[in-house]
Amino acid sequence: MEYVFKKPYEFEGKTYDKLELDLDSLSGADISAVKKLYAAGGNFSPIPATDSDFCIMLAARLIKQPVEFFNAMPARDYCAIAQGVSNFLLG
Repeated sequence: MEYVFKKPYEFEGKTYDKLELDLDSLSGADISAVKKLYAAGGNFSPIPATDSDFCIMLAARLIKQPVEFFNAMPARDYCAIAQGVSNFLLG
């Protein structure tokens, strides 16, 4: 999934115009590891793939960035990326 930012996004001195999230490369081990982190953070969802926090945690793992990378984004970009990950998982 390629995501193009509405406006260039800056995080820790680096500017991003787009992100490439290779969702097809995710494995069951990735899902399991993120579910454990998600639960350890006090989160619960009967269907984690529908929870934006879970999807963002998965995206963070995928692109090897901290969750703060996504948390600092404008809401529109954050939600669009989370929705894209969710759609992939449920598709």
